Amino acid sequence: MTRIEVPSETLLVEMGNDGLNIVETFIQMSGMDESAQVQCDICSKPLGKMKDVKHIESPESITIAVRNGFKPEQMLKATEKMLKEEGEENPEEFMKIVLESWKSIVDKSETPWALCEDCYESIKNFKSKS
Repeated sequence: MTRIEVPSETLLVEMGNDGLNIVETFIQMSGMDESAQVQCDICSKPLGKMKDVKHIESPESITIAVRNGFKPEQMLKATEKMLKEEGEENPEEFMKIVLESWKSIVDKSETPWALCEDCYESIKNFKSKS
């Protein structure tokens, strides 16, 4: 078994009147064995073992993609569904706050992102727009 060092990021957030606010960010190197299970950083789909992850993107490339119009459609649909199931009558207004909060988190991210095939395909065209 091989141990590898991977950058990890922990965000402490609070819900304010204007959406999620990042209170504090902790960045550290974490020891992980290559067989550790990993999830997609955009949609949380299981990716299998760390050593098998095919798509790792820099935080800068994710930020560029978001600034070029990428939206995490799966995450947004799941959030809207949850709001409707909980009886929210006007989810559109809240969804704008969710998206802006997510963009803020992306802008402040300093660690690489592991992506599933679907998220990689959906984001790759946005990374190269000028």
